[in-house]
Amino acid sequence: MIHEETLLRIVKYAVKAPSCHNTQPWRFTIRNDTICLQPDFTRALPVADKDDHALYISMGCALENMILAAHEFNCETKIEITGNCNKPQIVVSLYDKPGAGKPDLFAYILKRQGRRNKYRNDKVPDNLADELFNDPQDEGVRVKLFLSENEIRGLIPYITEGTLMQFSDKAFVDELVSWVRFSGKEAMQKGDGLLASAMGLPNTGRLIGSIVMKHFISAGSEARRMEQLAEASSGLALFMTEQNDPCHWIKLGQAFQRFGLKAAKYNISHSHLDMPCEEMQVREKLIRGMQLKDLTPLLLIRFGYSSPMPYSFRRSFYKLLDP
Repeated sequence: MIHEETLLRIVKYAVKAPSCHNTQPWRFTIRNDTICLQPDFTRALPVADKDDHALYISMGCALENMILAAHEFNCETKIEITGNCNKPQIVVSLYDKPGAGKPDLFAYILKRQGRRNKYRNDKVPDNLADELFNDPQDEGVRVKLFLSENEIRGLIPYITEGTLMQFSDKAFVDELVSWVRFSGKEAMQKGDGLLASAMGLPNTGRLIGSIVMKHFISAGSEARRMEQLAEASSGLALFMTEQNDPCHWIKLGQAFQRFGLKAAKYNISHSHLDMPCEEMQVREKLIRGMQLKDLTPLLLIRFGYSSPMPYSFRRSFYKLLDP
């Protein structure tokens, strides 16, 4: 039997995973040496994440943390995807294995963070980029890198179009604003969402912050800001799946989390530029324009070097446990 305290510690590390808008769309059930990871659709993003791919990517990130934590605490894992592949659940069975090898990336679970600030122009060395993105565990997942100025510029029109579509959509802006935490007090109380300070916004409180975001930030200004962030990056990475279904979205989440932990190890910053992947019309253009054929692009990441940002809050993991 695995001690209950060990199972709870594993869940504590699982919830440190990233999620779109920091919604933390997951629930956990602990039963007889197993942890079941389930989607929480009450925390879905029906506007920004119309097909729920980001939700399942988040679950894959949490799963990867669970595996690393289990190994750190001398447990082997067996992963099973239950239910149909449209609404899968993840069952992690744990087995005692004293003296199991300690995973190198476990130490970076608490250090990993997405950094939304502007990056310096320093380039990530080629050998390091290869280590970050070419992981033999990334089964069913491909990554396409854009490293030169011309390659990055080639993606700008897709980023611009996606941003203009999103920030011209009142429903998208309303959904985003609902997940922004405009003060430290609100962030601590909710334990989720996007810190305004991490987005470069002042600590204003919800009323003023909502007015600013809804009425004083235009689609055009936001598109120009995203262009500048992309151009200042060391590179862009497009994460794609070989099949477009939740099981592969989970695998992509695991691959992305491994990248994020390796990035933390080498103090490399990263942040999302997912607009071309979230807007279906732009996604199809991206597939055709980049000749991706049968691959589905689901995450676009910028990476480079920058200063640390404030860490996002997490909800109490006890609230995530089913009785």
